[in-house]
Amino acid sequence: MKIHIITLFPEIFTPYLKVGPVRKAIETNQIEVNLYNPRDYAPSPKEVDDYPFGGFSGMVLKIEPIYSILMRIEYRGKVILPTPQGKLLNQKMVEELEKEDALTIICGRYKGVDERISKFVDLEISIGDYVLSGGEIPALILLDAISRLKEGTLGNKDSCLTDSIISSILDSPYYTRPQEFEGEKVPDVLTSGDHEKVLSWARKEALKRTILRRPELLYKAKLTKEDVNLIKEIEEELKWMT
Repeated sequence: MKIHIITLFPEIFTPYLKVGPVRKAIETNQIEVNLYNPRDYAPSPKEVDDYPFGGFSGMVLKIEPIYSILMRIEYRGKVILPTPQGKLLNQKMVEELEKEDALTIICGRYKGVDERISKFVDLEISIGDYVLSGGEIPALILLDAISRLKEGTLGNKDSCLTDSIISSILDSPYYTRPQEFEGEKVPDVLTSGDHEKVLSWARKEALKRTILRRPELLYKAKLTKEDVNLIKEIEEELKWMT
């Protein structure tokens, strides 16, 4: 899979390509990342942005350098533009994009990109309702999320399958050494050696977290009969606590 990233700041990506699932995906030739700087395709490095017509404030990325890059990419696949008005990125979308042979991500800056770029964009995505300095962080998020789905990029495949957003149930709490810290001990069940009890505890804690923090996720979750019984237990316990 080839991922082409058009950005004024390729140095943002360079260190990230050397760590975690992204590095493993690159080393195993499952992902090839190519960085393109519009400054290299403009008449001069400073001619990549300009004031918008109409007297509006701020600066807008010019279309010519980006267009020039797009025309030089032999196979750009699906072209993605991170933008606040895009579709909200979710795991289902990541899984669909992971199947593509190539992606091209255009990272906007300042007030964005000349609107005429939309002619070449297949998908606009948003990572949330807040303002960022540019499209680099959304591009990194997408790169990381896709890399995690590639074979062998995670130490434990089950770690990916049980991720909160995939299972629609928030993860259970985790503990590590020391067994006691400032008077707070690790739950006894986790050191009991009883694997079935540990799994039951973890599932109940996960369901409790979901009920308390993200109850809307339960509508999409595939619940077993045991889950339903655990939820009833949790609801009774919560009633006593209020």
